[in-house]
Amino acid sequence: MKRLIQDIDAIPSKRIYLSIIADYHTKIALCELIDNAIDNWSFNLKKNNLTIKVELNIHQQLVRVTDNSGGIQESEMHLIVSPGNSKNTAAENTIGLFGVGSKRAVVALSEDIRIYSRYKRDKTILVEIDDAWIKDDTTWDLPIYEVDKIAENTTIIELNKLRDPLKEEDIDELSIYIGTTYAMFFKDSKFEILLNGKKINPIIFDKWSFPPGYEPKDFSGEIDFGADGKINLEILGGLTTSGEPSGGEYGAYFYCNKRLVAKAYKGPEVGYRPLKIGNPHPSNSLARVIVKINGPANLMPWNSSKSDINPKHPAFKEIQEHIERVLTHYSTLSKKWSTNGGWEENVFRFKSGAIKKEVLQNISAQVRLFLPPIPRPKTKKYVDVIRTNNRTLSKNKPWVVGLYETIIAVEEISKLKLDQKNRIALLTLDSMLEIAFKEYLLNESGVAFNAQRFENIMKNRADVHREVKAMVPLTSAQWQKIEYYYKLRCELVHKRATVTISDNDLANFRKTVEYTLKKLFNLNFKADLIIT
Repeated sequence: MKRLIQDIDAIPSKRIYLSIIADYHTKIALCELIDNAIDNWSFNLKKNNLTIKVELNIHQQLVRVTDNSGGIQESEMHLIVSPGNSKNTAAENTIGLFGVGSKRAVVALSEDIRIYSRYKRDKTILVEIDDAWIKDDTTWDLPIYEVDKIAENTTIIELNKLRDPLKEEDIDELSIYIGTTYAMFFKDSKFEILLNGKKINPIIFDKWSFPPGYEPKDFSGEIDFGADGKINLEILGGLTTSGEPSGGEYGAYFYCNKRLVAKAYKGPEVGYRPLKIGNPHPSNSLARVIVKINGPANLMPWNSSKSDINPKHPAFKEIQEHIERVLTHYSTLSKKWSTNGGWEENVFRFKSGAIKKEVLQNISAQVRLFLPPIPRPKTKKYVDVIRTNNRTLSKNKPWVVGLYETIIAVEEISKLKLDQKNRIALLTLDSMLEIAFKEYLLNESGVAFNAQRFENIMKNRADVHREVKAMVPLTSAQWQKIEYYYKLRCELVHKRATVTISDNDLANFRKTVEYTLKKLFNLNFKADLIIT
């Protein structure tokens, strides 16, 4: 059982203005005022061109925002100051749903606010808000004044006594911020924003590369949320024309009702987590996904200041898997091609092409988006790489073919499941090295050996080494290794006990032999082109 005791007064304190401005900075706050002008223009059916003028006066520390979106009727002036009240409804495709944005925006910027507005040919009215009024909780009454006329359908917001002083660099930063935030609106020839008299140009993140078979892919369609309405969704993913990890320009971009809400988003919700993309890394910095959502304001997955996405919003949850799938796909391509041949060869040289478009009747979470399979790397066998490396040399010096083919044979022996494979490989390498010395003396040294002298030299390995040492500039360390492994070979052949050849011994000797063959014949054993 419940029994009424009394009604309590739930009217909020005006200090609510000050308590909700902590997350506001100049750029976000000014964009709230621009949002209001755009919404008002839309309510007036965009009958006239919309010009929004933003003035930042560093000397006077003054901000002024002027728009010709239609002005505010006297009967609606209370909406300017009443938290939660808004002419916008959740069912409209607006960008100013919450009813508190412009109020806290002006309070966040300034201690002294003046709002002038003239609706059509009506009188010009003025509302003034300052910290003294905000701190006075005895009344919510706010005087409205009639003042000298301004241009018809115009609203002017003047902000004095700024809470954060303006600096020169703020002008350039704001120009970039506005250019990115409203880039989609600038496509309308009837829309413009001026900053200190200079027209702002759009900044659009649409510079794509077009690798054949892996061009940018655009998915679009509709999602029905029942009584809440429908949204139109577009997800465009691809590889960009350059990797700029220092600028952080990769990731997901969210446009809600044409307004940029999040730029280069790299949260775990879109795939930047283990077993998906992984942590943000320069190797996946070519991947970009642009998400455009249009529909009722209540279905926009933005936060209250429209400065980031809200991952908990039902609309975001409905499209999350799609975004993650597309972004993961192109991040995988970016990473794969960053090493195997490089971006210049695999991505950047494809400067033109067409975006592949797929229109779906329904693009809800139950629908799977299809993307081309990630290309498997082309496998080049070691034998093919070494033959390619030395093809030209072998035509001029046929005696080197058996030498580099022995190295190929040792590579294949190392892959066999044999207990004595290291022993077999070492014996093979040393025998081939002795043959290499013979071929050098006969074909490369330039010395004419008579048959008897050459036969005598080849009977003693020490004599072979002595002859070659006099002609080939190998270091004493290299010769020391050659002689060490020759003695190890002799132990394998002549001693009763079987000497154990470790993997490290074999690798060291093979490296020594390959280096020696390069010095003797200019053979090339570089195998960087092998892809496994």
